[in-house]
Amino acid sequence: MNQKTRTLLLIIGMFLLGSSSVTAYQLMLKEVTVIDNDKLTLYKTPKTTVESFLQEQSITLSENDEMDVDPDDQIVEGMTITIHRAVPVEVTVDGKEKEVYTKTKTIEDFLEEQNIELGSKGNTNIPLEERIRPYMELEIQTYKEEFITEKAEIPYKTQTKETTNLPAGEKKVVQHGKKGILEKTIKIEYLGGKEQKREVVAEIVLSEPQDEIIEVGAQNTIKGSDGKIYKYKKVLTMNATAYTASYKDTGKYPGQPGFGITYTGTRARVGTVAVDPKVIPLGTKLYVEGYGYAVAEDIGGAIKGNKIDLYFNTLEEAVNFGRQQRKVYILAEQ
Repeated sequence: MNQKTRTLLLIIGMFLLGSSSVTAYQLMLKEVTVIDNDKLTLYKTPKTTVESFLQEQSITLSENDEMDVDPDDQIVEGMTITIHRAVPVEVTVDGKEKEVYTKTKTIEDFLEEQNIELGSKGNTNIPLEERIRPYMELEIQTYKEEFITEKAEIPYKTQTKETTNLPAGEKKVVQHGKKGILEKTIKIEYLGGKEQKREVVAEIVLSEPQDEIIEVGAQNTIKGSDGKIYKYKKVLTMNATAYTASYKDTGKYPGQPGFGITYTGTRARVGTVAVDPKVIPLGTKLYVEGYGYAVAEDIGGAIKGNKIDLYFNTLEEAVNFGRQQRKVYILAEQ
C-alpha cells in the first residue's frame, strides 16, 4: 500500500469517527419544558437531574419560590418543570403594615392564602379580581362582630305610705330597698380594627329590684271605724241630726214618685247626708265622727248653715240619734 492510499484511508477513518461522536451526543440530549411564572421555554439538556439542569441553565429559586418537582428528580424526555415565583406585596391589614411574598394570582386568591376574612362589610383598595403585581400596595379593612355581656344595676323605687301608727311627720323604713341585676348582650361592630357601633341586642333580668317602703306619720288623717285611713283637708264641728226616707221626714210614702230619692238623684242610703250647699258643696266626700264615710247628696229645708242631717235606715235609729254635735271631716280627693 502506497503512501497516498494510506493517507486517504486515515482521512476516511477520522471522518467516520467524528460522525459517530456527534450522533452519540445528540442521543444524550433530552427535551425539557420550563414554565416559569407562566413564561414557557423549551430546553435540550444532557443533564440527568433537575438540580444539575437548573445549574446548567442558571435558573435560580429564592426561598419563597416553589417548584412542582424535587431537585433530585431524574430528567426524562418531554419533562415539564413548573416554577411558581413568589412576588413581594406591601400589605396593610387593619392599619398594620407588612411585606408578604405570595405566589397567588389575584387579590381574592391572596386573601384566601393569608387566611384574611373580609367579613360582610370589609373592603380592599384594589378589586378582588385584579392580578397580583410585584410591590403593589394593598390596603385591607376587615369587618368583624363581637358579642359581649355586661351586668348593670336596676335601681329600686321608694314607696312612701302614710300611717296613723307614727306621730305626724315621723318616718320609719319598714322594708329596705334592694337593687336588681340586669344582664345585657351587646353586639360590637369593628371595621379596619376600629370600633364602629355598639348595640344592645338582648336583656335578661337576673334579679328583680325590691322597693324600699317608708312609713310616714300621717298628717290630716283619721282612722275610721271601718279601719280605713282617711285624709282630710278641713274639719268642721257641726250640729248633726238624723233622718230617714219615711213620710215623717220626707212627706212621701213608699211607691210615690221620688220616694227615697235624694236631691242629686241618688237613692238614699246609710252614708247619704243632707247639707247646706253654701257650707258644704253637693258631692263632697266626708267622714262624720261616729257615723262614718258619707257623701253630701241631699238638702233639707231645715238644714241651713252649720248643720248636717245623717241618713239612717230606720226611724228608731234616727230617733235614738237625736241631735248631737259631731266633727265632720272634709276629705281630700284620693
